[in-house]
Amino acid sequence: MSTQDEILAVLLEQNGQPISGQALADQLGLSRTAVWKAVEGLRQQGYQIASLSKKGYLLERVSHTLDAQQIKRDLDAPFESLHVALYDSVTSTNDLAKQFAIQSPGQAGLFIARKQTQGRGRSGRHFHSDIASGLYLSVVFQPQVTDLEEVPQYTLLAASAMVAALEAASGQRLRIKWVNDLFCRGRKIGGILTEATTDIESRSLSSIIIGIGLNLSGDFSQAEASTQSVAGTLFGQEMPADFNPNQVIHDFLKQLAYYIRTLSDKTYLPHYEEHLLGVGRQVSYQQAGQEYTGIIQGITDQGHLLIQDPHGQIRTLFSQEVHFSSQQFADDLD
Repeated sequence: MSTQDEILAVLLEQNGQPISGQALADQLGLSRTAVWKAVEGLRQQGYQIASLSKKGYLLERVSHTLDAQQIKRDLDAPFESLHVALYDSVTSTNDLAKQFAIQSPGQAGLFIARKQTQGRGRSGRHFHSDIASGLYLSVVFQPQVTDLEEVPQYTLLAASAMVAALEAASGQRLRIKWVNDLFCRGRKIGGILTEATTDIESRSLSSIIIGIGLNLSGDFSQAEASTQSVAGTLFGQEMPADFNPNQVIHDFLKQLAYYIRTLSDKTYLPHYEEHLLGVGRQVSYQQAGQEYTGIIQGITDQGHLLIQDPHGQIRTLFSQEVHFSSQQFADDLD
């Protein structure tokens, strides 16, 4: 951790209270000159740090550029020792997370980029990652469960946690299209891809990787017609000046950590069900190469979709076997 990162971590922990330069120097084992230089460096990065007479330094406003210290402060298990890596552009954050899982088994990691060149969604589908202001991240951690059948639940956990973080930051109402798409104002503004690595010898889970792509602002005028018909952004054309992506990511991880620790209690389910898109409406879907229709009823305790077929029978659909076209939910403001 750099001197600037150490200083910032202490200022964040102060929660709006000043701390003297001497106290910073003593706590971190630095000279007063080193403290002053670090504070000046933080100011140049966009942090508003006041120098108060006889009181010391006060962090008045944080920077809105991606910053590991803001993101990982006071996180809970399994992210209390989170490794954070930031990039301008990558091929795929999930690929970076997979490499990290192999090189650092058992350690939690977070990989964030402003742009992806080879983003993908479920079943290897292309995920459009070329927009003015996007946010793409992947978090990898060691799961509490070892059964591969439990993996799909992590998509629901992540969707619930990210919706909570985005609603708090934007004031917008979001919906979740089962199982992994995030909608706002009738447009798809994000998607989630959950993957896992396994131990070959024990045939058990060794890590979970959750990748999330978000469209924050911009337009899709240059995208393919199929993308234009359903894609949207959280904020429209322009990003609000007061939007801090670090706070969103921090809040997401904080909520996700809680859902992971309470997985056996299914604490994520009520929030997911509350935001489930299309309940009570007729939809079409593909399963095993066949087209079906039905009315969405809700989800099971395991996160599987309940749908009423044309004969009145309730069927349970599994995410690995079913595909719902997002186009049929476009402009749906339920």
